[in-house]
This record gives sequence, structure tokens and C-alpha cells, in this order.
Amino acid sequence: MFRFFARLWQGETDGLTAAAFIVGTASLASRLVGIFRDRMLASTFGAGNLLDSYYAAFRLPDTLYNLIILGALSAGFIPVFSAWLETKSREDAMHLAEQVLSVVGATMAVACAFLFFFAPILVPIIAPGFEGEKLQTTIALTRIMVLSPLFLGMSAVMGGVLQSTRRFFAFAVAPVLYNLSIISGIYFLSPSIGIYGAAFGVVLGAFLHFIAQTSVAFRLGIRRLPRPSLSDPGVRKILRLMAPRALGLAITQINLAVLLAIATTIETGAVAVLNLATNLQSFPVGIFGISFAIAAFPELARSAGKGDMEGYRQALGGASRKIVFLILPTMALFILLRAQIVRAILGQGLFDWNDTIRTADMLGWFSLSLFAQALTPLFTRAFYAIQNVRTPIIIIAVAEVANIILALLLKGPFGVAGLAIAFSITAIAQLLLLVFFLRKQQGALGRGEFALSAYKTSIATVALCVAAYPVRQAIGTIYSLRTFLQVILQAGATTVMGGLVFILVAWLLRSRELFEFWDAIHRKLWRRVKLEEGVDQAGGLTGST
Repeated sequence: MFRFFARLWQGETDGLTAAAFIVGTASLASRLVGIFRDRMLASTFGAGNLLDSYYAAFRLPDTLYNLIILGALSAGFIPVFSAWLETKSREDAMHLAEQVLSVVGATMAVACAFLFFFAPILVPIIAPGFEGEKLQTTIALTRIMVLSPLFLGMSAVMGGVLQSTRRFFAFAVAPVLYNLSIISGIYFLSPSIGIYGAAFGVVLGAFLHFIAQTSVAFRLGIRRLPRPSLSDPGVRKILRLMAPRALGLAITQINLAVLLAIATTIETGAVAVLNLATNLQSFPVGIFGISFAIAAFPELARSAGKGDMEGYRQALGGASRKIVFLILPTMALFILLRAQIVRAILGQGLFDWNDTIRTADMLGWFSLSLFAQALTPLFTRAFYAIQNVRTPIIIIAVAEVANIILALLLKGPFGVAGLAIAFSITAIAQLLLLVFFLRKQQGALGRGEFALSAYKTSIATVALCVAAYPVRQAIGTIYSLRTFLQVILQAGATTVMGGLVFILVAWLLRSRELFEFWDAIHRKLWRRVKLEEGVDQAGGLTGST
């Protein structure tokens, strides 16, 4: 058992579907744990001042992490590191990773210290609607959580190594540990120190995130932390690729800061409602969109690096079709069951019915753009794979400016929901621009397979809605829906009916993705059965000797 887990933890993953399955399954686990985390936060603190402060305190540390590390490092590090694995020795590639780790660690340490000391100046800028005790709580929480980007930054380098070498399991499990740590902080520390318990859980989670990926990267050859230096040509190339992406992320982070500032001026609890709805709608995006984007990126980068543009198009087309097949029915169910989802997940303790309605409205508007949000990470990485960072950055900049303008225009008539409406409009526009300019640069991205697949999936999704809506209404008529079990019954029955009809129609239409997923699951289960039989037989032989 230990050997099996060790092989799973450290072993290389073969194939896009297998990689996406591992990342998606772990992402599902992480998102489920994240939902439970949000449930605990909502029920313990309610959508009021304390939760507003907690989410606002995330803004500066999260901006630091996203700006310097998350997208910028993936844009620069993974393509260069993957190319070095292909064209140079493994030892040279690992030495490059060590140099990048050292530079990232030093940079993040200085940046975190800066945020710690200047938090009293910066927090009032990003939360202009906060004052008095609420403002002081936000500053204190920021100073605690500012430690987390240091660990997450170094962990991102380790994650880049794991993705490039197709070690997806530890990479995918790390976020689960992160969320479990926050839950532990809420459960064990919050009864005595309040909202600060959750903040300390964030720091512990970031540390465990780093340790999980380091355990595999160490065995791959990452053994030391050299003196930070920019003299290495690989490091300089990565920095050149990161620079445009960092500029684009700076625009994104400014956009998020402006939206937060707008939310702080609308009403008490607006920041909490905005973040809770965002976390709920990001659940399918993380499982389907980001999982396939992460799994496809190494293949995209390798194909582009070798000049195999047909392989590049096949990887992009295959991932796109699978994402659409999964996200369209999910999008329909999220819109149909938005109130039930919010009530079932968050509706307890101090999170009352008014909080539920406000969050459900936000979730409904966010859900309209789920397909765009799920495809955007893939098409963004498609540009990164061909080392074109400038085009997606310009598109992101245009979309973020439009988002801010729309949010300011819509907050008056729609309140905090106007922020979600603006977000969905610009998310769809951003995807359309990415596809347009990628086609303009690379030509046709396939042979019509995507359009045919999307057409079939759309028909099956419409059938899902036609079958699911009457079930939702019928159960709502029979029961008062005042208890958790009644809400779960309504949501569950609606989902099952809609899901069965979706699968039936997809089967009748001979959906390629349906049969690909079935074949992948069948192979996995068959292989697992054969493996267990072999282990049992081997154990019997060992016991007899």
C-alpha cells in the first residue's frame, strides 16, 4: 500500500486525459474542502464586518502572489524549463530551477516584509469604505497572512517542475492541504482568537503547500538553494518572458483592488457576498477549465518547442472539446439551482436568508460566463506555449479596463450584483478576443471538430434544462424547502434527472467526448482491478514462502 501511494505521489502521468483526471479529481477534493471552509466561515462569522475584513485582508498578499508568481512564473518558467529538459541535460534543467527558486525566495521575502510594515498605509487605500475597528482588524489580518506568499511563491517553482515532468499528483494535492489548514484554524483557533484563527490557518496551509511539492521536487533533483543571481541566461530568459505577463497581472490586480474598493462602499457584507459567490462559481472552473489547461500546457509547450504545430493544435482542440462538454451542463445546473446551491452549502449559523438571496443573485450572474472562464486559462496558455505573452496581456488589459467601467456603471441600478454582471460580460469578450487573435496568428485551430462537438453538447444541455426544470418546480411545490434535507432533495433530483437526460442525448448524438471519457474511465478501472489482483496474488505467494 505504501509503495503504491509512493508511486502515485512521485510517478509520471501519461496522457492528457489521465493527467486532467488526476488534477481534476484533486481539484474537486480541494474545491469541496474549500466549500466546507467557506461554510465554516459563513456560519461562524456571517456575511458581515468580520468576514468583510478577512476577505479584504487577502487582497494585498494575494496581489503579491499573483503579480510576481502565479501567472508570470507559469508564463516564463514552464516553457523555458520544458525546453531545457528537451534540449539540454536534466542536470542543467534542475540547476535552472534551483536558481529560479533562489531568486523567487529572496524577492518574495523582501516584498512580504514591505507589505508587513506598510499595511497601515496600503489597507485604507484598497478598502476605503472601512473605518474604525473594522479597518484595524483588516490591517492585523493582512500582517498575519502576508507570510503566506513567501511559501506559496517557492511552492509555485516546485509546482512548475512537477508539471513540466508530468508529476501531477503532489501538485494537485497541495491545494487540498492548504484548505484543510484553514479549516483547522477556524475549528481549533477561532473559538479563542476569533477571525485571526482563520488567518493563522492560511499561513500554515501555505507552508504545507510548499512542503508537499518539495518532497517530490527533491527526488527529481532540486537539492540546494544557491545564492540569488540574475547572471544565469535561463533565469534572464524567464524574466524577459515574465515581464509582459507581470504587467498584465498588474492590470488584473488593479482591477480586483478597484472592485474590492467599490464593494466596500456599497453595503455591509458586500465584500463577503462577492467573495463567497466568486468561490462557488470558481468550483467548476477549477475542476474542468484549469485542470485541463494545466494538463494540456506541457504538451502544448513541448509541441510548440519542437515545431510540431499539428500536435499543438490537436492538444488545444482536444482539451477545448472536453472542457466545453463538461462545463455547459454544469453552467445550466448552476443557473437553475443557484439558490439551492448557496442555501445548502452556506446556509447555517449566522448566514441568514438575506445573505443567501444576495449570494445566489451574484452566483447566477457569474454562472452566465462559466464557459468563457473555463476556456480562457487554456487559450491563455496556448499563447504562452508559443512564447507569445504580449497578445494575451493586451487582451487582459482591455478586458479589465472594460470590467471596471461596467462595474461603475452597473453598481447603481444593480448594487453588488452589478459587479458580477460586469465580470461575466468582460469574461466572454476576453475569450472571444483570445480565440480571434490565436486563429489570426496560427491559422485554423482544427478541422471543425470543436464546432461540431460544441453543437452536440449544446443540444444535450438544452435537453438537460427541459428535463430538469419541471423536477425542480415539482419538488418545490411538494415541500416547503425549509430544511437542509429538502433543499438537497430538490437539488439532487434536479441534477440526476438533468444529468441522465444529458448523457442520453449525448449518446444518441454520438458525442465523441462522452465515449472518450467512458473509455478513459473504463481503462482506469480495468487497470486498477488487474493491479489489485496482481498484488493479491503476489501477497499470497509471499506468504507461502
